[in-house]
Amino acid sequence: MKTLLVTVDSLRYDHFRHMPETQSFLQTTHDRAFAPSTATIGSFPGIIGGEYPDGSGLGGTNVATRFDEYSVGVTTNHLLSERYGYAEGFDAFESPTGGGDTLKDKGAAFLTRGSVPYRVASWGFNRYQQLVSAFGDVEKSFRPADDVIERFRSEIDGRSEWFGWLHFMEPHHPYDPDTADLSRAQAQALTRKVLAGGGDEADRERVRELYRTEIKELDAALTTLWEIVPDDARVVFCADHGELLGEDGLWGHPGKMRPELLHVPFGTRNAPELGEVVSLVDVPSVLLGVEHGIGELDRDVAFATYGDRKAAMNAEHFSTGGATTTLDGAESVEDPALERELERFEPGRVVKEDALQEDLEDLGYA
Repeated sequence: MKTLLVTVDSLRYDHFRHMPETQSFLQTTHDRAFAPSTATIGSFPGIIGGEYPDGSGLGGTNVATRFDEYSVGVTTNHLLSERYGYAEGFDAFESPTGGGDTLKDKGAAFLTRGSVPYRVASWGFNRYQQLVSAFGDVEKSFRPADDVIERFRSEIDGRSEWFGWLHFMEPHHPYDPDTADLSRAQAQALTRKVLAGGGDEADRERVRELYRTEIKELDAALTTLWEIVPDDARVVFCADHGELLGEDGLWGHPGKMRPELLHVPFGTRNAPELGEVVSLVDVPSVLLGVEHGIGELDRDVAFATYGDRKAAMNAEHFSTGGATTTLDGAESVEDPALERELERFEPGRVVKEDALQEDLEDLGYA
């Protein structure tokens, strides 16, 4: 059996239209799919473990342990590393922690993450990046998609059966696409300025275009991946959460219960038939074809949590308890049944705001 999970960081549902090649490869796309949290730290315990988050990484059983086939994982996010339990079950696993291609990643191999020396070095590197952004050129913020795909190809070459998980950071901020009409340094500096609340409307619209361009470039890069995936492989594609692009003055993916952050792209190939609503906690169940953790193959309501906040979503509405709206958040509605479901939802374990502080700082969350 050949099974592939492809996850994309920070991809909004309403921007999935900028990925026509990927949509063409997938046999089924689901328009009512929802993340269990508003950021990577909260979503991936569901995507990989079929559970709600507790703020310490993956606490349950990694779906990779359920596959007898050769398993390979390549992630591009510090929060998806061996440190947080994501390497379990993989025969080959790579993540930024422990040394990667960037200067900061290489330094992390010699310093204990979270220690005082690491924090000092991280602070200095961030100041250095800001200066270089102002006066020179910089490297890509994260491991590029082409490199991730090539690494995966080399691992499965000649193998008849395998399980793979690839996580792509494009289009996580700072948005710095290859084909922008300004340098990478300028793109990163502009993104950081706007996400910090600066700039005018022209700057903000330019940052939105940088985000769209990153998505289009990722779609183009993924064509290479789709070409090497056999026709009979089971594939699940999803974003871990969405992105705010200036709505109510908000950017990125803070811990706000908003449709733009929780309504995500989701598609499959050679996978079980699913109900109208999909939660990312269902991903392990879809990959395996049987229910895993709290995942389901047929559901009516999805839930999300972050800190002391929570939300419930069905095929039509989005509820945070204090307000219920249409899925796009544009119109207030009444949905007593959904609100009752939300009231009963008590995950027991939630993401703590101060969790994983050093990695959150590295990624620009804190």
